[in-house]
Amino acid sequence: QNEKARYVNGVDCRFCTDPAKIEKEMAYLRGSRELNQEDVGTLLLEFFRYFGHEYRSGIIRIRDTRSVLPPGDESKCFLVVDNPFEVGKDVANVDVSQHNSIRKEFRRAWSYLSQGRHFIELLSNRDRL
Repeated sequence: QNEKARYVNGVDCRFCTDPAKIEKEMAYLRGSRELNQEDVGTLLLEFFRYFGHEYRSGIIRIRDTRSVLPPGDESKCFLVVDNPFEVGKDVANVDVSQHNSIRKEFRRAWSYLSQGRHFIELLSNRDRL
């Protein structure tokens, strides 16, 4: 807001470092929704559950790109992560041949952590589902 544009490869990369302005913008973006009170561990567990069991397709975005890109068929997009600085560019680079392996690892992670096991066990244990 009211700052000079900073372009990198044609993309405006301005960012704010003023905590008061950031909080004001976050309140605006939240609208009437309550602040998320979940801890990082719960969010990580839910990430593994969702992407291991429920997610089927679609582009993963952190911003609304409808004004920049026309809507398209996302049914064949698996773990496509949109670059917030270069809208339309996939930063995950997941090949079709890797889909099942990645989904199995998400499920394995969810299984371990939902049993109350420690994250370090997940990283060191090579058992596969």
